[in-house]
Amino acid sequence: MRVQNSAPEGFIALDNSALIYPPTEAVYNANTFRISLDLAQTIRPEILEQAVHDLMTRCSYANVSLHKGFFWYYLSPNTKEMIIHPEGSYPSGRFFFKENNSYLLRVVYSTHRIGVECFHALTDGSGALSYLKLLVERYCHHAGIADFSFPGGLDFEQKPTSQEFSDPFQHLYDKSLPSYPKISKAYHRKGFGSFDDRVKVISASIKTAQIKERARARGITIGEYLSSVFLYALQQLQAEEIPKQKNRKPIRLSVPMNLRKIFGYDTMRNFTLFAVIGIEPALGSYTFDEIAKEVHLQMALAQDRKRLLSQIKRNVTGERTPLIRFAPNILKNPLFKLLSDFLGDDQYSGVISNIGQMVLPPELADSIKRLDFHLSPGLLNKVAIAVIGYLDTLAINFTSFFNEDRELERLFCTFLVEDGIQVTLSTNRNTDR
Repeated sequence: MRVQNSAPEGFIALDNSALIYPPTEAVYNANTFRISLDLAQTIRPEILEQAVHDLMTRCSYANVSLHKGFFWYYLSPNTKEMIIHPEGSYPSGRFFFKENNSYLLRVVYSTHRIGVECFHALTDGSGALSYLKLLVERYCHHAGIADFSFPGGLDFEQKPTSQEFSDPFQHLYDKSLPSYPKISKAYHRKGFGSFDDRVKVISASIKTAQIKERARARGITIGEYLSSVFLYALQQLQAEEIPKQKNRKPIRLSVPMNLRKIFGYDTMRNFTLFAVIGIEPALGSYTFDEIAKEVHLQMALAQDRKRLLSQIKRNVTGERTPLIRFAPNILKNPLFKLLSDFLGDDQYSGVISNIGQMVLPPELADSIKRLDFHLSPGLLNKVAIAVIGYLDTLAINFTSFFNEDRELERLFCTFLVEDGIQVTLSTNRNTDR
């Protein structure tokens, strides 16, 4: 029986999107992400701790720990103190829950940075961003920087609503709908050189106005433009790796879609589905404009309500199937790993997540120096891309397990430059290698 709680009291069922993350978590499959904000002022840890404490009541959906039951993983209230951690060298790594007092959300800081790292079983990027906004509000209040509220953010003075804790997938499930069609395996780049589980980052900063102009000239959005560049780079890499056209596999991207606006839910739990968009290089080489046209059309179809409801039906049906529901975890976990591969990594060649433009309150505009969004890569697709916009800047972060191989990042950024977009690069890599 699923329990829908308006506050985390007692047993809390994982939302439908979250079910896959605990049983598939591994060294090269961390299922984590990070969102961070850099202030001009020096971060004071004791004040950040006070801000975290403030949120214990307002954001009680985050005050949970993960447990492994006989049949299912589940959440329960966590009454321990939430610890803040100095930022390490590598973002979005594997979670060590005991070191974080069993929380699924980890607050990190450095000289000027406040960030939250999240295990995906808790929430998605939009849910974590809501938490970070409120955390920064409370920090700035206690630090005497400014009093403000982020536009569209959570209200600290308002009690949590029941919708914040809801699992909309259960409400939208319609068993009468046909399930979403299966998708064949996609191309996966092998890359070269060694790799390890440290998440290496190359960050590209560009001016929003420049990329908006280049996207508008092609009749597409910024997100569609960036997805097209990703596919274009992967097409070049596959052509080098597989010379014979007929042997080339489909190249697809997994693009998370925030369903909150589409369906009108304000949940702070996971409410994301993934558009799988791509090209068929076995049919021939695509120009960039051809790819952009494909991406634009496929994204429009992927966001169609009927298609999304069909996808929800497929996902929730799997959860409700008696054979799955009442199988013990010791048997179910290997099955979830197979499902994760078959319905996830096998179907796409890379992940690109664009969390969008973060609207800043006027009181904070002069204090913001940078925003960042990082995804954990995976074993099959060892490079991921995360995008966030702020002020007049777009930050594009490439996270990778590769130590030497930077070809994807090079091709991606080279295209931007050749298309008239200025790119500023930074990295946490050891550039002496």
